[in-house]
Amino acid sequence: MKKSNKNLTTYCISHKYDKKLDKLNLKLIGSGAFNKKFPSHWLNDAKGKKNISKKNYNYGSLTSIYWIWKNDIKFIKSNDYIAISHYRRFWLKENYNKFVNSKNLKKNLLTGIPVKYSKYDAFVCSPINLKGYKLSKLFKKAKRSLIKDPSIMYNKKKHTINLHFNMFHIYNGLINSCKLLNINDKDDFLKYVKTETEYFPLSIFIVKKKIFAKLCNDTFKWLKKCEKIFNKNKLRNYGEVRIFDFLAERYFSFWISKYCKYKTWPYKHLDITK
Repeated sequence: MKKSNKNLTTYCISHKYDKKLDKLNLKLIGSGAFNKKFPSHWLNDAKGKKNISKKNYNYGSLTSIYWIWKNDIKFIKSNDYIAISHYRRFWLKENYNKFVNSKNLKKNLLTGIPVKYSKYDAFVCSPINLKGYKLSKLFKKAKRSLIKDPSIMYNKKKHTINLHFNMFHIYNGLINSCKLLNINDKDDFLKYVKTETEYFPLSIFIVKKKIFAKLCNDTFKWLKKCEKIFNKNKLRNYGEVRIFDFLAERYFSFWISKYCKYKTWPYKHLDITK
């Protein structure tokens, strides 16, 4: 039998209560709990003075990540790992059943980082590749970018993180936000979003406690500055309204790539609430 440390605390963030989640033995946390009801055995991101739950409309799951950072990691050992998952995305064991479903999910959930991987600071899901948009999609979503640089139509190396953000969120929103970063990351992050054509998506990750604290500190300091450049009253669709969640998603990917020794890890997209 392969040895595994019980060195992992997994949080599962959900914007709604479902009793099926109770059976998974995860630390469940209600997101946007300032105006929702969750059972007393759940954590919720509106408890205590150190919370930003009221920002949930624009921050999404980040309000729960903030709460974990400010209120709960003090109970976790310094060298242990913290896993962030969502109610539809679950971290799996290394040798998981390839036919994971709602009935056998619990048996396949990751419960500890194997000793052989203890040298890694972080674990992430496989990156998504942004190359290869169809011309119809580019003409529909990237008109301003095409006017500026028509070569985007045939040069897949220009299908960058920044182009994707311009297409599906706010044009120049990512670039303008980069300028507000701390001096250690500003230039590197700008280069990252302008040149990289893949990133780790979804704001789910597994990191050591000390890494988690530093990541949260850098991220939320930056996002607070970013609030000044976006008029929340003019954010229209989902891709704009959740702007801070989408900014953090790219920054998490960059930050872990820059500061951590990391490894990709399997997860399952499964909505067990249905």
